[in-house]
Amino acid sequence: MFVMQMAMASSFEKVSEKIIFNGEKIFEYRLSNGLRILVLPRHQAKVLSYGIWFKVGSVDEKLDPKLKKTGLAHLFEHMMFRGTTKYPDPMFTELTSRMGAEGQNATTYYYRTNYFESIPSVELEKLMELESDRMRNLKIIKEGFEKEKGAVVGELRRHLDNPGSVAHDELMALAFEKAPFHWNVIGSEDEIRGFTLDEANYFYRTFYAPNNATIIAVGDIEPEKLVKLTVKYYGSMPAQELPTIAMPVEPEQEKERRKEVRHPQATSELLMMAYRIPPITSDEVVPLSLLSTHLSTGMEARLRKLLVDTGIAVSASGGPSSQPDVYLFSVRLTENRHADQALRVIDKELGSLQKAPISKEAFERALNQELLSLYSDISENASLGSFLGENLMLSGNYLRGFEIIESYRKTTSLDIQKAAAKYLRPENRSIVVVKPQGKTKRASQPPKGDKAP
Repeated sequence: MFVMQMAMASSFEKVSEKIIFNGEKIFEYRLSNGLRILVLPRHQAKVLSYGIWFKVGSVDEKLDPKLKKTGLAHLFEHMMFRGTTKYPDPMFTELTSRMGAEGQNATTYYYRTNYFESIPSVELEKLMELESDRMRNLKIIKEGFEKEKGAVVGELRRHLDNPGSVAHDELMALAFEKAPFHWNVIGSEDEIRGFTLDEANYFYRTFYAPNNATIIAVGDIEPEKLVKLTVKYYGSMPAQELPTIAMPVEPEQEKERRKEVRHPQATSELLMMAYRIPPITSDEVVPLSLLSTHLSTGMEARLRKLLVDTGIAVSASGGPSSQPDVYLFSVRLTENRHADQALRVIDKELGSLQKAPISKEAFERALNQELLSLYSDISENASLGSFLGENLMLSGNYLRGFEIIESYRKTTSLDIQKAAAKYLRPENRSIVVVKPQGKTKRASQPPKGDKAP
């Protein structure tokens, strides 16, 4: 039942009240214009984390029939700090700094854009006025738009100067043929420079709408007060018609794909691999997540033991990623070591995992480390807000991360073995190797007298 709060403004309803495993409550509300609110009260300190999440990223703009480009979502993240008529640039940043905001930032990815900061709770209303003002009244003028284009082109060039960033871009382009994960989030220089004011206004008015947004507040705030303020500052914003976007069906991968890239900034080789896996909503991500901890977390992690401690690599990790749904391995080799050496080690380890379950001790270590990671994440307001937001944007269910953790208790080492055998197969992977620019030839075997495990 909707409750009217003020004339000419939105009404709201309480959607749910959920208790998480530590006894804390998450309250969910929704305004009649579609804006969702998640609030988790904590009164240990007079501070809170405030974030607003928009269900739009590079995937949406690439598939939008009016855009069909990549990079505007990220460019718009920059534009949101350019100011409004009431609060011209740089007043937003000056005022939030004056109120003591910390950790203020914004990020864009394939599937979402978010804005966040932590503030003294007494400053909440002023922050909500500022955030709602730029969500509704952003000034998109040619001078500022062109300036931000230049800033983003500079960011793109720095991105391309990083061998790891290039490796990831090349890997996604190799692993996905039809899905828009094929293109990087930031876009190309031609796309960035080519965006028009009309496209920017269309993007802003369409996707920065209340029915495409969620406010997440964690900390010293009562739910009723947050809802009242939300109605006051966001309630009169009209909902917008969102474009219908259909994700292309990615063909099943039937054989291994490989690509080699040379990079002028690389000082040693870099190996990156992606195995296609189910989405975060699938139960099969549970054993794959525990496998990630077994392989990559802590001093006893298998990849550390096999690759880092032996001197083959400087760093090595492997684990699932969502949207794109892949199991990623990343290995940065030491100088004079080669990606093929690391690949042989990983393949041998995966072969062992697929033939026999991991030991009871290794399983318990992985489970305990996952729980420790969760407890660490939820202990801070900002990280808990991020945890809830990411799961909501990925799955439509902000509690999905807690559900996965709870499912760990029902998972066995046999489940991990089965998941590894099903998904971590050579024919289901893409491989990118980045090498230093100056090298034209390398040995296919380890240096004489040096044996790979």
